[in-house]
Amino acid sequence: MKLMLAGETTAGGLAGSLQSGLAEYCELVVFDPYGATSEAIDDRSFPARLRRKLARRHAGDRILAAVEMHQPDWVLVIKGRGLDSGINLVRGAGAKVACYYPDNPYWRVGDPGARERLAHCDLSFVWSQRIADRLASEGVATRVVPFGYDARWFPLTEPQRERQGIVFLGSWSSRRERYLSALVGLPVTVCGSGWEASKTVVAKPAIYEQQAGELLAQAAIGVNLLHPQCAGAHNMRTREIAATGALQLCDPGTDGTPLTDGAECMWFDSPESLRSIAVTMLADPTTRYGIAKMAQTKTAEDHYGRRAFEVVQSLEAAA
Repeated sequence: MKLMLAGETTAGGLAGSLQSGLAEYCELVVFDPYGATSEAIDDRSFPARLRRKLARRHAGDRILAAVEMHQPDWVLVIKGRGLDSGINLVRGAGAKVACYYPDNPYWRVGDPGARERLAHCDLSFVWSQRIADRLASEGVATRVVPFGYDARWFPLTEPQRERQGIVFLGSWSSRRERYLSALVGLPVTVCGSGWEASKTVVAKPAIYEQQAGELLAQAAIGVNLLHPQCAGAHNMRTREIAATGALQLCDPGTDGTPLTDGAECMWFDSPESLRSIAVTMLADPTTRYGIAKMAQTKTAEDHYGRRAFEVVQSLEAAA
């Protein structure tokens, strides 16, 4: 099978994590329909957002030209903003189209055409069984492929009782600022985009890939604060924190998350409870080690090499 992987190839993107695994199982062509840039995937500055908006205007034409050149059997689109009209053109050119949507297509903020885009595809991949069932009830052919971790950047690292400090990696949101403000005074490191205007949280610039993995691998605690569209669920950071051996403090999650409260992670439900748990766990390295070890053992095989295999299997079955 010849597969074209179409998505943003910038640092922090899902396309980059899937690429090496997919290349093991099929003939792979990688194409960035938005025009490769040096900007990170979650750069929310106004210039970056404007450049992305302008790039999407021509994404459909670019992907059609690439398909006509490479003649793939399948095109796997990551999210696919700006490709809505191009999907049917690609199918008309003889390739089947699948879309991996690493967000919530029912969350209309920022991507109002997501559900319609998935409906135009021959196959759609989502990370949530709940979302998959809902899409299937609307006639969308859907498979579930949960998030994973990139073992190149977040290699399995033995938890250590001697670790120190708390790490949060992620872009700014008002909710995240409210929660992380509760950790002021503790040894916490925040790295991400959009924090420049924060009045309460001191943050460093965003880091990705190897730098992100190395920082988490040194931390006692990794904090995972979900965006609203993933509430009650999980994200890429769920497995990344577990892989690097930090204790994960996270929002409650029952939609596809592999981690359970008190066994492989610890849930918080308010800024106050986040601080309380963090203080307690910093002072209890034995409990911290045991929970982090359980999480790592449970998710060790959830790397993107495995996810790529699951994607290829689904595409071959749907051919």
